[in-house]
Amino acid sequence: MNKTLLSILFTAMLCASFLVKAQTQDAPALEPELGVGGNIKLDEASTTYIDDGVDFHVHPLWGSRYISEGRDNLAGKGIASIASEFNYNAIAIIPWLATGIDSDYTEFNLNAIYATQLFNTVDMFIGYNHLRSRENASNAHDNEVSLDLSYFYDNKFQLTSSTYYSFDSQGTFIELAISKGYEVSEAVSIDFQTGVGFNAGYVSDGHNGINNLKLKANVSYKVIKQLEVYAYSSYTMALNKNAERFVGDQTLKNVLLSGIGLSYQYR
Repeated sequence: MNKTLLSILFTAMLCASFLVKAQTQDAPALEPELGVGGNIKLDEASTTYIDDGVDFHVHPLWGSRYISEGRDNLAGKGIASIASEFNYNAIAIIPWLATGIDSDYTEFNLNAIYATQLFNTVDMFIGYNHLRSRENASNAHDNEVSLDLSYFYDNKFQLTSSTYYSFDSQGTFIELAISKGYEVSEAVSIDFQTGVGFNAGYVSDGHNGINNLKLKANVSYKVIKQLEVYAYSSYTMALNKNAERFVGDQTLKNVLLSGIGLSYQYR
């Protein structure tokens, strides 16, 4: 099953690569960023994107919880992180460093991402991520590949799919989401998102199938041209939790969380 999922993922990447070669459009305006958990997030938390060229982003972020795959990773404690994005045209190198607040946890992710536009309304991101973490003197590491697609419907809604495969667990996790953004003014924008997550062996000791539902609201304020402050609030609802049978489902919870961060762009 896991080998089949991996084959599907790589086949999708390969097919997408051939489609890319057949396209002549410019690079997508949407650039990848990292959220809590070190994964790519395609919701528009920042409006300082550029179309091409060389640029550098810095994103410090504080979060009240560390939630990924619908799971409360730090037992209710918060996390602080910083990501740096080095972009050159369609290539992005993104290191992400995080530390637990009031908990003995550190994590480092190093992402390499290729972004392109398949069609006028479809952007694609192919990524590789090397992860290292330490918790209570216990070290772990992993390598992942990912495929993210973003579809813009009539400039009104954004549909996204994120698929990532872990070589350590030999499993896949899939997230599907729909979001809608509003420009309140030239300086203020709001984004709403809802999405669901599906586990297929990625959380090896958790149940497979639909795992969680997420509702999120994000507001950003452009202080100056290159600096934005943004804040978010999110609610994650556990679905089909079975903690008695699956140990990994013990951290699958209904959680309300929030965060605040900065986005600085240098070019």
